[in-house]
Amino acid sequence: MRGLIAPLGFLLALLLAMPAQAQFNVLPEIRAGISARGVDAGNLFDANRIGDANVELLFTAPDLNAWTVIGELRPHLGATMSFRGQDSYGYAGLSWTVQAPVLPVFVEASAGGVLRSSMFSAPQNDPARHFGCGVGLRVAGSVGVNLPLGASIIATAEHLPDFGTCGVARANTNVGVRLGFRF
Repeated sequence: MRGLIAPLGFLLALLLAMPAQAQFNVLPEIRAGISARGVDAGNLFDANRIGDANVELLFTAPDLNAWTVIGELRPHLGATMSFRGQDSYGYAGLSWTVQAPVLPVFVEASAGGVLRSSMFSAPQNDPARHFGCGVGLRVAGSVGVNLPLGASIIATAEHLPDFGTCGVARANTNVGVRLGFRF
């Protein structure tokens, strides 16, 4: 996991050091929260499954939004750290956010790639190093409510399929809640 924290910290420091006279805000939103892992394997409301912390950075890319009639398309970069001895992972991709016309509610769909810490920590010939297990896909859906002062509360469900490359056909589905802050 240390391999993921250093690049995220460097990227954040680099973005914060950018000149204030920039035409647009490159990093308009940061989200952080907690999640429960493996909810597809049992009770969705089991508090004992909560053991992950998540942070996500959403960036502005004006050229991506030039063709979207509805919503906002933004690149994202995030990391989920396990506090229960399970794999931690970093991910990157695109998020499409659609704001309700009158209500302070939004929905979001995200897709991208994931890199799990098992890719580096598993033994040399372990299936956890295979594509699809150590490196794979991440899809997520969120529903959020905008709060005053640029804050929001967001419920998220994410799915990380492994395509059977971990030795057994399974996938990981996680749910969580995060606070977002727009700048």
